[in-house]
Amino acid sequence: MELLKQHRYMFLLISCIVILLNSMHADCEQIGVNYGMDGNNLPSAGDVVSLMKKNNIGKMRIFGPNADVLRAFANSRIEVIVGVENKGLEAVASSQDSANGWVNDNIKPFYPSTNIKYIAVGNEVLEMPDNAQYVSFLVPAIKNIQTALENANLQNNIKVSTAHAMTVIGTSSPPSKGTFKDAVKDSMSSILQFLQDHGSPFMANVYPYFSYDGDRSIKLDYALFNPTPPVVDEGLSYTNLFDAMVDAVLSAMESLGHPNIPIVITESGWPSAGKDVATIENAQTYNNNLIKHVLSNAGTPKRPGSSIETYIFALFNENLKGPAEVEKHFGLFNPDEQPVYPVKFSLN
Repeated sequence: MELLKQHRYMFLLISCIVILLNSMHADCEQIGVNYGMDGNNLPSAGDVVSLMKKNNIGKMRIFGPNADVLRAFANSRIEVIVGVENKGLEAVASSQDSANGWVNDNIKPFYPSTNIKYIAVGNEVLEMPDNAQYVSFLVPAIKNIQTALENANLQNNIKVSTAHAMTVIGTSSPPSKGTFKDAVKDSMSSILQFLQDHGSPFMANVYPYFSYDGDRSIKLDYALFNPTPPVVDEGLSYTNLFDAMVDAVLSAMESLGHPNIPIVITESGWPSAGKDVATIENAQTYNNNLIKHVLSNAGTPKRPGSSIETYIFALFNENLKGPAEVEKHFGLFNPDEQPVYPVKFSLN
């Protein structure tokens, strides 16, 4: 009888471990979305949580702190990126007290019940000349936010980075020759050293749509992950533009002496209206293929077999975005929470 009890106990213990590991594995294999709010007809934050959970979307990024959103996501287990908006960089860069206040106001009241994973300090700040007025504040702001997390004893739980546009890359083809533009190399060297020192990821906004739209010599199928003859670069075979762009970023980091920093794709997507190649068919093809690729853990040719944490832009079509009409149509869902087109958010 005692032996039978022991067998039952071991069975229950093993079952619990398997369930836990499966849960952890599932969490690692969930896709993320950008939750933009440039619309006057969007659902409540609570409804957004329900929508994401229903669709197995396990990661979310907001571009600036929003107390209502952060409260709504409490106890949801959804991982969250919170942004420091570009317009707020000068304040947190100029004063450690301001950076401490930002963390005390926008992070501490919500963590850990809201699963805040990263703080993205600024968005596409090194995209010049558009954001040139913010460049001098970027690195000091990153460092002050890091110090503020340390002051709050959160540095081991929340990582600090900043999201970059692909325009920081000067040479991207072939991927092995990827380099940063000369104009951003000094800032980028400081950022990469910070990321390495603190175990933080490089964040990149990677849009094959914009690359294809700007250069129609690229094959559309290559941009959409459709079957196409591979492009071979130094023995590595590329079957899609997304992998080639990501690996160009990895090569650029290597060129500055940082070959091992992890990468997070903070934005990628394809619009469904507003321009000739911005069609529902193309958007559905791209985003479903992107999700399948990310969840397969295939990685890229430079880093095969490793997952690429990826956030699709965007959760909703946002009627106040612009100025280009196409900017309003990147959403996976309409504001009424109905899908713009069918999307499968898991491999099952």
